[in-house]
Amino acid sequence: MPTTGMPDEQQPQQATANVAEQPRSAEWRQRWGLHTPATLQQRARQLGSASYLVEGLIPARSVNLLVGDSGLGKSPLACQLGICVAAGIPFLGRPTRKGRVVIADFENGIADVSELIERISRHVGLKEPPGSDDFFVWTLNDCLPRYGQPGHTLTDMLRDVRPALAIVDSIASYRPEAEEKISFATHMLQEFRVLVRDFGTATLGVHHRRKPSRKPGESAGPLESANLREWFQDTRGASSLINGSDVRLGVDEPDLSVCGKDDLALVLRGFGRIRGEIGPLYLARDCGEDGEPQGYRALTGPELLFNQDQQKALAALPPQFTFKDAKKAYGRSDQPTRNWLMRCAGLGLVKQRGRGIYEQVHGGDAAGDGAHREES
Repeated sequence: MPTTGMPDEQQPQQATANVAEQPRSAEWRQRWGLHTPATLQQRARQLGSASYLVEGLIPARSVNLLVGDSGLGKSPLACQLGICVAAGIPFLGRPTRKGRVVIADFENGIADVSELIERISRHVGLKEPPGSDDFFVWTLNDCLPRYGQPGHTLTDMLRDVRPALAIVDSIASYRPEAEEKISFATHMLQEFRVLVRDFGTATLGVHHRRKPSRKPGESAGPLESANLREWFQDTRGASSLINGSDVRLGVDEPDLSVCGKDDLALVLRGFGRIRGEIGPLYLARDCGEDGEPQGYRALTGPELLFNQDQQKALAALPPQFTFKDAKKAYGRSDQPTRNWLMRCAGLGLVKQRGRGIYEQVHGGDAAGDGAHREES
């Protein structure tokens, strides 16, 4: 007869205890908000937590950070994000989920912000900025005198308006103490987490990097080729700002060794907690008829080669082709042709289907989302 390895007199008591505890799982879930894997999945679907505000970039119900040097154009990029979400139109070619947006601007003048919104709205194809119930702007330079008093803080405003997306530009101006102490940064992120819990609000904080070191070997290098952890370590303030964010997006100038500076304005790259690496995306900034910058667009397809000869060679190839075809179209020897095809494959423009056989991928995954996974 099988035995439990314990005295017989203890076995009935053990069985009775197990029977008594089994029904309590439902009680624990209700009392403490515990989940089983099944109820967790159901709750995530109910809340829409698994969905995105911007496909592959900004998850719904999340706390996020946009980091870059001063003067690069982070504010216009964040503004374009807000306009696209409020209007429910693509952002940098990526689908958005329409929702109310609040931009809290702690740095720019009201006239500058107004002009920026008008220019970006035209750039993304809107006849006018998003409707009055969908898109709101708050500026420190024109706020009510009672701002900052109890009941009249930024979080109080967001709790009242309940946006799907709140953009805070910038974190340093909103909470300068968050750059000084971990406790302040953690408290600010916890406030944002409460907004996620209570109202489903996703936040995007615009933030700066420290001045780069001039000592050789201490710079993380260009964003598009840098180790992401090292690059984000140069973010100003407490490390908890980066570690506590769900998605960390960085913007940087393009690496001039890869492309000419005139070809694009920004490189966007980052990683999401659990989701993995994002980008790089290469962004051009288009200008209006007056020559003034309007908004950004993501380069796609052969544009990403940054080489007219290579673009023309790719355009001359049929949908399916051989290495011999590629060599003839490119007009180079074996190794340069192979290097070119490998670069095309890395950009999602070409796939190898067999030995020496390739095919073009129209509308390929230029962003390279999920290229590999990183832990948070």
